[in-house]
Amino acid sequence: MKISSIKAVKSVSYRAVPVFTFLSTLLLSGCVAYSPLPVNYAPSSIKSATGSLSIADFGYLPASASSTKRMFPNQIRNTAVGEFRIDRDVSVFVRDAVFAEFRTMGLKTNDTSKVLSGDIEEFLISDFGFSVDWTLRVKYTLTDSASKKILYQAVKNTQRNTAKFANSFGALNEIIKINSEQLVEDADFIQAIN
Repeated sequence: MKISSIKAVKSVSYRAVPVFTFLSTLLLSGCVAYSPLPVNYAPSSIKSATGSLSIADFGYLPASASSTKRMFPNQIRNTAVGEFRIDRDVSVFVRDAVFAEFRTMGLKTNDTSKVLSGDIEEFLISDFGFSVDWTLRVKYTLTDSASKKILYQAVKNTQRNTAKFANSFGALNEIIKINSEQLVEDADFIQAIN
């Protein structure tokens, strides 16, 4: 009886190995499944400005077909393992954030005679090491909608360093806010929208 019960246990355990392996793989694969992070933007600039414009769609060059390191439209490039994806396209998130900041600063955003567009050239989270380096580089173009003449064009590059385990959503909002403030601090831009 003892020998047969040992054989029965061995045969059950050998059959359980593939089942255990399958269940373990299924459970662990859930840990690395793609799931975009929900993001929310709250304008927080205390700057004020006057002028009027409207804001067109933005482009996200790292997600364009011509990019050498093409990414998903909702992916912010990072240097660590894994991907940093948000719940909407990066171009839409940044455009809407700039729009919200401008309204908070006091700019009128319903003037269709002057249209601001932006091309996001780089959005990088460099998270190797003990801190995180954030880079946001946007090429802004203000165009007269009637003549198609470029009234203003400049690249605003924002770099910031944060602690490794800081609030990444707060840092994400902060870098966009600072980038839009750099635009409003540019006297040529203010002259073009007035």
